[in-house]
Formats: sequence, structure tokens, C-alpha cells
Amino acid sequence: MPSTGKFTQFLKHISIYTFVSFFGAGINFFLMPYLSHFISPAEYGILALVNSFVTILIPITGLVASGLITVEYYKLQDKGEFASLFSSIQVVPLIPTLACLLITIFFSKSLATFLEIPASKSYWLIVSVFLAVLTIYYETLVSYNVIEKKPGYYALFNISRLLLEVGLTVWFVSGLKMSWEGRLLSWLISSLILFGVSISYFNKRRLITKRISRKYMYAGIAFGLPLILHTIGKFVINQSDRIFIAKMVSLDEAGIYNIGYQVGMVMLLLVNAVGNFYQPFLYERLANLSESGKIEITRISYLIVAGLIICLLLITLFTPLFFRWLVSKDYAKGTIYVFWIGLSYFFWGLYILFSGFIFYLGKTKFLGVLAIINVTLNLVLNYILINWLGALGAAYATCISFFVIAVIVFIEVNKHYPMPWLSFKLILKTNKQIIP
Repeated sequence: MPSTGKFTQFLKHISIYTFVSFFGAGINFFLMPYLSHFISPAEYGILALVNSFVTILIPITGLVASGLITVEYYKLQDKGEFASLFSSIQVVPLIPTLACLLITIFFSKSLATFLEIPASKSYWLIVSVFLAVLTIYYETLVSYNVIEKKPGYYALFNISRLLLEVGLTVWFVSGLKMSWEGRLLSWLISSLILFGVSISYFNKRRLITKRISRKYMYAGIAFGLPLILHTIGKFVINQSDRIFIAKMVSLDEAGIYNIGYQVGMVMLLLVNAVGNFYQPFLYERLANLSESGKIEITRISYLIVAGLIICLLLITLFTPLFFRWLVSKDYAKGTIYVFWIGLSYFFWGLYILFSGFIFYLGKTKFLGVLAIINVTLNLVLNYILINWLGALGAAYATCISFFVIAVIVFIEVNKHYPMPWLSFKLILKTNKQIIP
């Protein structure tokens, strides 16, 4: 049996990650219906489209190079060398960010027209570049908290950012009547503050050094380049449906769909919480894989799947009550999207479980190829299903796309790491340690 101390530590870590995710979900749940009384469906549609633009800029400006930090943390033992790698990776986004900034400055009007954003508000596309790069550095901060197993700091930074952003949002949107722009302004200000916090934290951890290495910069770029397609693939599925709906149905329907999508995304909060625990758990066992390690990985995977199923059932059960009691009646139609988005993120949770093996192997090119398949499938499904079923077709397209990539990555993983998925007698035994 695992020691009481390790079991207590396990419960502490997973409970903190889960609490932070659901605390954020709770705050956003109350903020979303509150804002629905100050922001019209069409304005919510614009907000969703700007958010989509930021989402696609993140992998382009960062080149997904920061992912190498998580993998090398468990391989590179020399602290000075790791600091050199860490600092070198932080330099990577600078040139892509400058390029994106110039493009958005010179083509802001054209981009605004394509995204159905008012031309007079095209300056938000320029601001989006800054939001993207600031988000990269903040995500590096909380990702580092996860790999160094500091859930307390993870909770502190996440909750502080959330409370700051929500407080500013309420002030700008309802106090100063700034509508959707107030929501974006609050995001920008909180991102700037957390950027300063990130730099201070990294400096105290002696991760900031003048030893910038081209070798590590190239390694980060080589690791991340295939993942740009992978990350853009996530964008296509997560965000492009709003663009399709705005152009093929209406901007109002894009805003309504966005509300339903956000409710269904509660599943993603649980997936992210579990992923924060599962990633270091998996990498530690893969570093010295044994038969008992395989059983531990399989057992915890089954527990995670069971938790995701329960979460999906609860979301489906409480969705009608949430919309009836808290959300403006203008968004009532959003209930029809929630289950399908929740089911989509259930499949995404399965993908997260399996893709960790691929990252550990460094087979990021495979994920790049998978992204191409994913993007093509989702774009085709969005066009066909939205034409046929309206905005609901976008939810179906998301669900099908996530299911397909989960199946493909599961098949690939089992070629390299065959796990005892059907050895139920071994899995159900309680004398195997599953605590990281």
C-alpha cells in the first residue's frame, strides 16, 4: 500500500488543481450571465472573434517552443544548463511577435473585415498581438509551477489573475459601460501585471541568465514547429466555428453559441486540472518504465475517465437550471450546444491522456501530421453540417473531430507503449502504488 504521507500528498495536489479549475469555472459562471445583461449577443460575438484571433496568434508568436521546458526538466539535471535552456526559450517569441505586430498594423482593416469585427475597432487586432505574447509568458509560469510540483504557487497565481481580471471586467463593463471592449481591456491589464510577476518569479528561481544559447533556441524551435500545426488544429476546432457561424448564420447566433460553448467547456477545466497532475506522473514513470509502472498508468487513466464521465453527466443535468436562473433570456437557445461541447471535451480528455506519451517520445512531427488531418476534417464538417443543421452543426463537427484525433493518437501510443488496458484483475488490485 502507498505510504500515508504520499497518499496525503497525492490528495493535496490533485485537490488543489481541481479546486483552482472549478473556482475559476464558478467565477466565470457567475460572470458570464452577469455580463449577458450588459453585452448584446452581437457584441458577445465580436468578443468571441477577438478571442479566437488571440488564440491563433499564441502558437505563431511563441512557436510552441516553451513545451521543451517541461520535457527537459526531467532530463537535464544540471541547474545552470537548465537555466540557459529556459532563458533561451524565452527569447524565441520576440522575432515572430514583431512580425505579427507589423502585419496587424498594416493589414488591420482587412483582418477586421474578414473576422466580422467593426473596422473602427480594428486596433484590437493590434492589441491582440500583445495579449498573445503576454499569455505565453504567463502560461510558462503556471506550467513551471506544475512541473516543479508547487500547487500552492499554481493556485496563488491563477486565483490572483482571475480575481484581478474579473474585478476589472465588472468595473469596465458595468461601471464604465465599456461593453465588450471593457472585457478585453481587463484582460490586457491583468496580463501586463502577471507578466511582471512571472519575470520576478523566474529571476528568484535563478532561471533568468545571460547564457542565451543558440543550441537551445534551435532545439526549442525544432520541438515546437511541428506543434504549431497541432496548436492551430486546436484553434480550428475550438474557435473557427464562431467564424463559420458569424458568416453562415449570424453574428447574434455566434454570441449565443459562444455562451453555450463556454458552459460545455467546464469539462475542459476538469481536463486541465487532471492534466496538471497526470503529466508529471506520466513522465516520471516513463523515465524508468516497468510492468508495475504500466499498471499504475493504466489504473489512474481509468479513474480519470470515470471522473470525466461523471462531470459530463452533472453538466448535462444542471445546464437547463443554469440558463433559466442566471442567463439573460436572449441566450436561452444556448442550452442545445452544451452537451455536445461537453462530450467533445470528454474526447479531448482522452486525447490528453494519450498525447503525453507522444510528447515524451519527442514525436511532435506525428502531432503535426495529425493536426493537418484534424484541421481538414473540421473545416469540411463545419461547412457541411452548418449548412445542413445551422449552428448546431458546429457543435457536432467539434465532437466528431475530437473523437477522431483521440482514436488516432490512442492507436499510435499503443504501438510504442502497449498498456494492460484489459488486465482488469491487475488494475483493480490495491497493492500497487499510483502516487507520484
